[in-house]
Amino acid sequence: MELSFHTRTVGDVTVVTCTGQLVAGPETAAFEAHLDELIAVHPRILLHLGDVTFVDSSGLGLLVRYLTRAQNASGALRVCAVSPIVDRVLTVTRLKTVLQPFDTEAQALLDVHRSGREASASPQILCIDSSEDVLAYLRELLRSDGYRPTTVSNIPDAMILLSALRPRVVVLGEAFRAVVAARQDFARLTASCVLVNLPAGFARQEARIAAVDLLATIREAIDS
Repeated sequence: MELSFHTRTVGDVTVVTCTGQLVAGPETAAFEAHLDELIAVHPRILLHLGDVTFVDSSGLGLLVRYLTRAQNASGALRVCAVSPIVDRVLTVTRLKTVLQPFDTEAQALLDVHRSGREASASPQILCIDSSEDVLAYLRELLRSDGYRPTTVSNIPDAMILLSALRPRVVVLGEAFRAVVAARQDFARLTASCVLVNLPAGFARQEARIAAVDLLATIREAIDS
């Protein structure tokens, strides 16, 4: 089975889920090119290898090589949920202690976010919304005002980030309000947070007005 991969962003980490064979060839070359692009911009990477059915020496060397490259770029590379085949290869080659695979994706995401916490006086803000465009807008808006935002587009990943980051403020999009209202685990993780709900129709508001109103709400919440 040829190698394929799917990428998503969880906070400051890019998760790459791989399926198929990690072997020398054009598919692996495309995978390398993708990792090169990621490391240049977002050097904190998590490789989910649960559906990798075969790995040869070249593929194993690729994992070790990009572990070093990510570290040299002041980032990190983790692997998680490795398939039994990959696990046996890592054990036999004694590279398990080098790559240190995590049992689950959630464990790996917690580790990389906790290890990457910045020492800063500015509050950490977690933004949860289903729209990637809204999240991109929120990231730049909050950064320009001196905050440290992290964004996520789904509730399962948001739960991981809440555990890892313990943010001061959680900005919640309209689409998720009914979902989280019924979740006791969300209420528990946000008990010490300031919860700011994006207003209805936020994505369609005039950008300047939306920015002024949201920043005023966040400043008031933090200062209260």
